[in-house]
Parts: sequence; structure tokens; C-alpha cells
Amino acid sequence: MRATAAAARLRRTERGGILFSLVVLAFLLLLGLILYLARAPLLAALGEWWVVNERFEKAQAAVVLGGDSVGGDRLQRGARLYREGWAPQLVLVGPALRTYLNETQLMEREAHTLGVPADKILRVPQASDSTLEDALLLRRLLAEHEMRRVIVVTSNFHARRARRIFQKVLRPQGIQVWVVGVEDPRFEPERWWRRREQRALFFLELVRTVYTWWELLGVRPLALLRARCLLPGVNVL
Repeated sequence: MRATAAAARLRRTERGGILFSLVVLAFLLLLGLILYLARAPLLAALGEWWVVNERFEKAQAAVVLGGDSVGGDRLQRGARLYREGWAPQLVLVGPALRTYLNETQLMEREAHTLGVPADKILRVPQASDSTLEDALLLRRLLAEHEMRRVIVVTSNFHARRARRIFQKVLRPQGIQVWVVGVEDPRFEPERWWRRREQRALFFLELVRTVYTWWELLGVRPLALLRARCLLPGVNVL
């Protein structure tokens, strides 16, 4: 009798477990269906959120970062800031393209054609390998020219990471910094997931952003060590 009752309870427990599993599975399938149907607005919202474009005030310089698009969107925005009176000086930062050629040399030539006089352009002479090195090199240049208010111009997909880096490096020195993320054909926030190269760019930038947080927490990997070599005597972060 007891064995029969125990077997009955076991069957009820098994039925209950199966029913619960089916309910959970149905819920997960429904959730997956909802997310699939709503993926476009959700991913577009993510793309729009990712882009940083701060409201800025008049500054002493507009800093244009290298790695620009083929159309030169970053440089064009920097030159426009100069022409509109937001910044009386254009500062160019960029990587080496060849052993004898830095990107800032090409940027300087184009800036002339966009209406920026030669005496209003400053080039960071050293080539950099990362946004963090850009910020560290810029910090010394700004100190030399006693600049305390700058607008950093970069691409929309890069602006969030750039803001984190430049605020961390420059603000402790009393430098006010605003970051402007310009439109870039390589990343369209409202449809970035539809093209393979834009998906790859977004996820690569996401990984770089996580790595940046790790760097700025005080860990000193190779990028920081290289930056210290470029700036002997500078206390990095």
C-alpha cells in the first residue's frame, strides 16, 4: 500500500516537472520570438545610444583624431568648428602610415584646402598606436601651449570610448574636454546590424571599450608602456 502511494506521488512529481519544463520552454520561445520581431528597433536604439555627441562650448582648440573615413569626415568637422569660431586652433593627432609619413601630414594639407591657415594648425609630431596614446601625447602638447578647453572630434562609433579616455587623461590636469562624434559611413547607428562590416566594426569597438576600461583601472599593458616610452618622465594615470 505504501509502495503504491509512493509510486503515485513520484508520477505526480514527474508530471509536474514535465509541465514546468514545458511552460519554461514555451516562455523562452515566446521571448525569443518577441526579441526577433523587435530586433530592428532594439538594435537601432543600441546604435543610437552608443553614439556620443556632446554639447560643447567655445574652446581653445579642436582636436581631430586620426583614423578618419575616406571622405575625411572628422577633419571636415574640425575645420568647420574653426571656421564657425568655436575653436581658434586645429590640433591634429594620428598614426604613422609609412616610416616617412604620418597621417597628420595629409590631414594638414587637406585642412589648408578647407580654409584653415597654416599658423592655426598644430600637429602632434609623434605617431600613436591607440586612442590612449593620442590622449597622452595630446596632454603634453596642451600643457606646452597652455590650453585648458578642447573639443575632440572623432567618428560616431569611436566617440564613447574616446570620451572615456580623454576625460580620464585630461581632466585631472584641469582641462575641459568635449567629444563630438561625427557621422561616418562606416557606422550607421540606425541600421548597423544589416551589414557585415558594420557589425564587425561595432563588436570590435565594444571589445576595445572593455579593454580601455581595464587599462584605465590602473593595469599597465603594452599600450601604456609604449606611451610612457614616448613621454619619458610623464606620470601616466
